[in-house]
This record gives sequence, C-alpha cells and structure tokens, in this order.
Amino acid sequence: MKRSTLVLLYSSYSYLLNLGLLLLELSPYPVRILVFRLLLGKLGKDVLIDYGTYFRYPKKISIGDEVSINRGCELYAAHLATGGAITIGNNVALGPHVKVFAGGHDYNTLNLVDTAGPVVIGDFVWIGGNSTILPGVHIGEGAVIGAGSVVTRDIPPYSIAVGNPARVIKQRVLSPENNS
Repeated sequence: MKRSTLVLLYSSYSYLLNLGLLLLELSPYPVRILVFRLLLGKLGKDVLIDYGTYFRYPKKISIGDEVSINRGCELYAAHLATGGAITIGNNVALGPHVKVFAGGHDYNTLNLVDTAGPVVIGDFVWIGGNSTILPGVHIGEGAVIGAGSVVTRDIPPYSIAVGNPARVIKQRVLSPENNS
C-alpha cells in the first residue's frame, strides 16, 4: 500500500477516534461506561474511568474488575498485529496523568520502524500520578510505582519502584489485618 494511502487512512482513523472521544467526554458516566464496554477489548465490573482519559486502539486494551483510572490517563496500545496489547489486572489504581505505551519505534533504523511489546499490569498494582510505562513491561502483582516514575523494565511482585528509570527500592510489606 502506498504511503499516501496509509497516511490518509491513519489520519481518518485518528480524526474519527478523537471526535468520538470528544463526544464521549460530554456524555454522562453510565453512557461512557456502556461505550467503553463496546470499544475496549475487555472491561471488568465496577470500573471507574475518569473524564479526560484517552485510549488509542481500544480493542487491544483489557481492563479487569474494580480498576480506577484517574483523570488524564493515556493508554496507547499499538496497531501492529503482534504485541502491542495493554492488559490491566483487577483492583488496579492509576493516578492522574499516567501514560502507558505498548508501541514505539526502532531507533536503530533511519525510518524508525514501528515496534511493539505487550504491557501487563498485575492485580492490586498502584501506579502513582505522572508515571510512564514503556512497551514490553510487566508490573507484578501488588507492586507500587512511585509518582513521576518511568518504568522501562519488569517490576517484580510486591515491590516498590521509583525514579527515572524506575528502580526497586524495597519490598511491599502488607499488614495482615487489612488484607481480606
């Protein structure tokens, strides 16, 4: 397919998606959730998606039960046939303005060939505001990502990671009386 045709198709998709998202922003919450159920690959129960949230290639995004996605979050799944999906587990909290990228470009090529890697966010994860999650990252169950962190590699379960790039600083210790 010629590049000009691809550019036209991509810009048309982008225009229609953004127009739809704008209309969705003006809709009441029950209508928004219904539309998200149709658009997303999976949407669990009791999910809170705040206004100002952006989904790119929503069919490649799966969200579990009891997830809270705060204002201004952006989830960019990749359009490539392989990889590029975003999976969010159950009981996950994304702070405001978290960005999740499942696609990128190969900087070793002059024409910046598209690349993709699945992003998996495990159950009971908390990601602090203004954090960025990059392609191919798996955040283990119960992990905490500090605000403003850039996650470039896998984070083990029940660990606390902060910084740019995010590094594990300690293990998360849960109090037994609050874990039912």
